Amino acid sequence: MKLKDLIEALAGEIERARAQLEESLAELATRDAGDPAFLDAYEQYSGQAQRMGEAAELAGFPGLQAVCAHVVQNCLLLTVTPPEEREPLVTFLRGWPPLIVFYLGNLSDPSAAVGLMDHLTTAPDPLPEEESLKIMHMLGAMPLQVDGPSEDDAPRRPVVATADDVALVMADDVDAKLLEGFQHEAPEQARYLVQLARNMAAGEGDSSDVVAAKRVAHTLKGSGAIIGLRGIAALGHHLEDILDHFEHEGSQVARPVAEALLDAAFCLEQMVGYVMGADEFPDGAQSVLQNVLDIANRIDRGEEIDSAAPRIASGEGRNAAPATAATPNTGMRVSVERVEELFRVSGEVSVHGAAMEARVKALVDSSRELLAQNLRVQKRLFELETLVDVRTLATMRGRTTRGAEAGFDSLELDQYSELHSTSHALVEEASDARALSSRLEEEIAQLASLQARQQRLNKDLQHLVIGTRMTEAGSLESRLHRNVRSTCQATGKQAALVLEGPQTLVDADVLTRLAEPLLHMLRNAVDHGIEAPEVRTSLGKHAEGRIVLAFSRQGQQVVLRCADDGRGLDLPAIRRRAIERGLVAEDRVMSDEEVARLILLPGFSTRDAVSEVSGRGVGMDVVHEWVRGMNGTVRITSQPGRGTTVELRFAASLSTVQSLIVEADGQRFALPSVHVEQAVPRGVGEFESVGGQLVFRHDKRAIPANHLADATGLPRDTERALNDHDAVIVRIDDKVRALAVERLLDARELLVKSPGRYAQHVRGVAGLSILGDGSVAVNLDLPQLLSTGSGAGEAVVRTKAVEAPRRELPGVLIVDDSLSVRNSLRQLVQDAGYRVEAARDGVEAIDTLRAFKPRLVLTDLEMPNMNGVEFTMHLRGRDDMKDVPIIMITSRSQDKHRRMAEQAGVDTYMTKPYNDGDLLQAIREAMA
Repeated sequence: MKLKDLIEALAGEIERARAQLEESLAELATRDAGDPAFLDAYEQYSGQAQRMGEAAELAGFPGLQAVCAHVVQNCLLLTVTPPEEREPLVTFLRGWPPLIVFYLGNLSDPSAAVGLMDHLTTAPDPLPEEESLKIMHMLGAMPLQVDGPSEDDAPRRPVVATADDVALVMADDVDAKLLEGFQHEAPEQARYLVQLARNMAAGEGDSSDVVAAKRVAHTLKGSGAIIGLRGIAALGHHLEDILDHFEHEGSQVARPVAEALLDAAFCLEQMVGYVMGADEFPDGAQSVLQNVLDIANRIDRGEEIDSAAPRIASGEGRNAAPATAATPNTGMRVSVERVEELFRVSGEVSVHGAAMEARVKALVDSSRELLAQNLRVQKRLFELETLVDVRTLATMRGRTTRGAEAGFDSLELDQYSELHSTSHALVEEASDARALSSRLEEEIAQLASLQARQQRLNKDLQHLVIGTRMTEAGSLESRLHRNVRSTCQATGKQAALVLEGPQTLVDADVLTRLAEPLLHMLRNAVDHGIEAPEVRTSLGKHAEGRIVLAFSRQGQQVVLRCADDGRGLDLPAIRRRAIERGLVAEDRVMSDEEVARLILLPGFSTRDAVSEVSGRGVGMDVVHEWVRGMNGTVRITSQPGRGTTVELRFAASLSTVQSLIVEADGQRFALPSVHVEQAVPRGVGEFESVGGQLVFRHDKRAIPANHLADATGLPRDTERALNDHDAVIVRIDDKVRALAVERLLDARELLVKSPGRYAQHVRGVAGLSILGDGSVAVNLDLPQLLSTGSGAGEAVVRTKAVEAPRRELPGVLIVDDSLSVRNSLRQLVQDAGYRVEAARDGVEAIDTLRAFKPRLVLTDLEMPNMNGVEFTMHLRGRDDMKDVPIIMITSRSQDKHRRMAEQAGVDTYMTKPYNDGDLLQAIREAMA
């Protein structure tokens, strides 16, 4: 049968079925979904539409098959829509048959396809834009094949390829929707054709590759012809004929033919790129078409294709470009690798922006300290100027006498000494320095304002870049519906899937990884949750079960809930099976939530027999492992006879994580906000030890607690009071715990980097992040870090780290009036492994001793306010400091200075310049 006759027969069949469809639709419009007459009418109507789609698929018309599939999908809404609200749905279902008949009778008229697509996109369950473009593209591929000449009256295949045969001149009046469909689908189809041709050229292809390549060539031919791209239509047509020959012969594509097919596929891909405005016109297009024509003509003559055939000369202009270039009108396509690199650079910009913010803040603080220091210097200079005036009074009297002898009174002529002039000049210089500091502070304030605006722009840029990776959760909808349908067919059950929040944006990579766990959840919901239709009816439920898959966003988290209205979990059966397998002790008391989480264990199943759908115990285990890999949480709730809800929470993006930054034992950690329930500053709640276990009491709750330092294996400050800790309340696998941390630092979105191959298996470490000040925060995997092996669903048993006593570094107090000496001594002693505090004189040192208890004192001899000898005598008179070793470092080397120091109580007397090694040796000996 000719294709045109097949189309006419299909149109006639639809026209004859319209009366039966209208009769069924009348029943569906008014009767309740539970009425047997409604069910019969539904089966007849949806069955008729489904059979039409199957017939279109057998005839090789995927566009019509997709139209019928969408009609069947809208039919499903009849079962969940009350009769009084079915009017829009009935109107839609009444309108599609005549539109299909009109389209089949007017294939050459683009408006027929456009009218049909407009009807589908306005359905109660509308066709998504992306899917509509695909179907429009497939419908546009039909006219060339159907309206082409028959085998009897078809003209002979051309022998010579001309420049016009490869022209890509687009019609001026081409339909915009047809063009948009071509631009959306053709690039991917061309790439797929290249992949298939490469398989055949490498000798790896089989008959399925030939069939698939033929279908792609057929689609490209039709879509190229409908929008007037003769080059794509001609090359696709002859390529399809060659593939059709090998499909019918059932033989492997000969090597020379496969090479020619690969050339043709590359040429078609470049032609599509040229039309899209992303590539140049293929200069060898005419030569490629000529080679394809040679092979197709040899096949027409019945020759064997087992060696390369000589080409026929084609005359001038073989490689000429078309006279008119196509006008590109499309969006820009960017590779995934480029987007990933853009995302990485955006993340680095964010990190460096945070570092710049920290540096600017530090600069602002420094400028304020500088201004305050200048004020103190000014005060000291005023004191110096006053002192100089007083001390030089006697000298000035003598000069005044001489001035009087010269005829001047002291009131008539001021007299200045050199010291007075120098001090006055110093005061003026200090005043100028203070003015400069004020201007510097103003400039830094303006810089901080610019930096704040730059940081906002960086965040906007990062959000835009993140948006390029995001896709709607609804892109999985058709696959999920197909999964539920196939599971129902395998189990003999009835269930409808309802998707809520399909517009929720999720990282494309996350969504791709989510597909398999979702399929397992839905299969489990149908097989284990939804009852058989007769059972549901006897229980007063609708024969068709309902599964609601709801996506939503809470901040940077995605919340996914899969809820069914089935029987719920059989908790006693789950517990019995766990006891039989030795997973749970028979006398162990477990809550319903703990029993429910047993289904997450690897290989756990309550089924005694393995079926095609279940019984292997891998379904929920896959879900649990995926959630753990995403550093998320899973929660299961069940009500007997009312259904089960599985809730997943995970980050919307893999590369950035909203985190709470805390500090424990001086190390900064990032806790993923997906687990953080509340951050509690000290004083709001209280920690206490109950029966040897740490408990955090907050908001009338007693929450089991851990020290974060203990969990991470760091030494804990045992001298710090329990309530001198901040708390972080976290929820992991439906369990709440509190973490005691030294400080709550910040909450921000962090770019997470891999810890490297040497640290990627370290327990509890999910990655590393660079903070604004350049320090590194360890991103913690809290479920792994806090797992104890006692909770259901946990496969890892935590080994408790041995608590190491916290070793305080010995403290050293440095007292010297010289800034350079204090800094050099501080650096030397700190590098040697000591804690250091410094003071400018004895008075300041005494004030420092209120909060700092040193193991050793380094002091100078000559200092203002209180010198080293006086300070030493003060220390020896104190009960808490009389035994502390004192080393005096001075430039005075006379014996009388040494004897004075020893009499005051100095243990070691050293003169400047000193040797660093000798000083460190003296420090070690004094502390021994």
